[in-house]
Amino acid sequence: MKLIEYKQFGNLDEDRKLNKKKIAVVGVILIILLIIAILVITYISSSKFRNFMDKYILMKIISEGNAPSISIESEENIYTYAYHDYVVVLKNNELSLYNSSGKNVQTLKLNVSTPVFETKGKYLVVAEKGQQKVYLIKDKKIVWENNVDGNITKVGLNDNGYVAVAVSGTSYKSVITLIDNKGNEVFKTFLSSTLVTDVSVSSDNKYLSFCESDISGTLIESRVKVVSIDDAKQKPENAIIYTYQIPSNMLVCNLEYHQKNELMCMTESQILSLKNGAISVVEDFSKSNNTTFAGIRLSKNYFKIIENMNGINNQTSNVEIHNSNGKGTAVYTINGIAKSVYSKEGVIAVNVGTEVYFINEKGWLIKKFTSNQEIKDIVLADNIAGVICRNKIQFIGL
Repeated sequence: MKLIEYKQFGNLDEDRKLNKKKIAVVGVILIILLIIAILVITYISSSKFRNFMDKYILMKIISEGNAPSISIESEENIYTYAYHDYVVVLKNNELSLYNSSGKNVQTLKLNVSTPVFETKGKYLVVAEKGQQKVYLIKDKKIVWENNVDGNITKVGLNDNGYVAVAVSGTSYKSVITLIDNKGNEVFKTFLSSTLVTDVSVSSDNKYLSFCESDISGTLIESRVKVVSIDDAKQKPENAIIYTYQIPSNMLVCNLEYHQKNELMCMTESQILSLKNGAISVVEDFSKSNNTTFAGIRLSKNYFKIIENMNGINNQTSNVEIHNSNGKGTAVYTINGIAKSVYSKEGVIAVNVGTEVYFINEKGWLIKKFTSNQEIKDIVLADNIAGVICRNKIQFIGL
């Protein structure tokens, strides 16, 4: 009987030791979570702490000497763009692909000298401006090449490789041709008296939208039309399902399908949402004197840059990123005044002269690049950027 009691008390001691270990482990986990929460809150609220973390811990700040680069001559006739994992350079009918390490991973022969570029995901369209040649590239290979009738003015592309090509110079004022990802023509749309200013294809291959403008009168008249691709295959004359009349004398700069086929329209003074036949004003820049840049070329948001002038030595810019459906806003503050801004899919690049801030759609800094010379241009994709200076192109992995 005593032996049994001794074993019972022994088991109790072991259980107590196990419980103490569990409590200690849980305590350590809670402390770690608390520290992480404090760090995140401090990172968001304190610009000094955020800059310290970005530079020394997260290694988000890259200087010119630490970025791979290639040399260029300022007088060279080259064209630069970016898509997926590559920065591309078109020179003498050769398209050279560079990765984030600055390595030339592929060179493609293209019969293009003055290009029109467009990209979505892994796809890149290269067309000859004012001519007939069009190429679709995926990853590092040419998928197809086509010739279209007329003079190419605009191209559009979706994530699945469907290409919309707008041309002028035929018996019609404009013609839009939709080509699938195998190079087959899907349908044509003919416009007798208007010019196409932009074109966009929805990510599910269901809709093609375009803006047509009439500049023959004293006022610019623009309309955005939405074409059902399935209907256009059968009866093109009945395929337009929505027509949106843009206010007179308002120039449309960009059309963009966001997630869930949300069609956004950017004009010189407003951002509009076009849905189910109705137009909604999402943003009106005419009411703000300190909005310097804005754009809709993101996957699900639009952005605007707000300039803050608090004296010569205290100039900042707020990058405001707004959800297209009004579900939230993120803000990132930059030291300096934006000189140029670029956006593509999930990234915004803000050039302040000799520095570039790369920011994602959540309002977080991806990378900051500092240069020893003035930055002339930036080409941007989801995973890579090319920073173009007077005599070099520098590659930044994002």
